[in-house]
Amino acid sequence: MTEHSTFDRRKYPRVRTEALVSIARVDTRESLAHALDVSIGGIRFQCVGLEVDLGETLRVQLTIGARTIQVVGQLVRVTDLDGFTQEVALSFTEVDPETLRFLSSSLPEGYELEPDEK
Repeated sequence: MTEHSTFDRRKYPRVRTEALVSIARVDTRESLAHALDVSIGGIRFQCVGLEVDLGETLRVQLTIGARTIQVVGQLVRVTDLDGFTQEVALSFTEVDPETLRFLSSSLPEGYELEPDEK
């Protein structure tokens, strides 16, 4: 399967980012991770030494421009890159409406929220 066909199946368009994000299991202290891309539905990032598992719930704090947002999501993909680094995809499960509007306005021109998320 090609990367292009994976992109075609995505529910939300992604925006590439080089942001440093703060991540944590909901009930623990945070760690730092490197965000790879973000959409209104989730975020993909690399973390070192956190050792997360598929299905876990994480809290993510992300700064986009001058604004810092916080969301909660469930890990939907975890890939071990080496003995220390994982690439993970998180699907948002708790995002306030204002944060959704902000993320939507930060996406490429012409993108709109799904009708049930406005």
